[in-house]
Amino acid sequence: MKKSSGKKIFWTCLSFLTFGLFSLALISKNYWLNIFVIVLGMLINKKGSDALFIKKSFIAKSDMRRKNNL
Repeated sequence: MKKSSGKKIFWTCLSFLTFGLFSLALISKNYWLNIFVIVLGMLINKKGSDALFIKKSFIAKSDMRRKNNL
């Protein structure tokens, strides 16, 4: 339980950092910084979505297993 809570905190903080960098890039008009933001967003989507959205990923995995068994 403690480990999953730590992962959730890490991915949440990284999500807020990514949003902050995106806002900073828009305000300062340094649009090249958005390349880094896109990479971070894809990393969060690929690796962190299971930790951030536990119930949603559990439902999606169970639906996928059910479809594969039919």
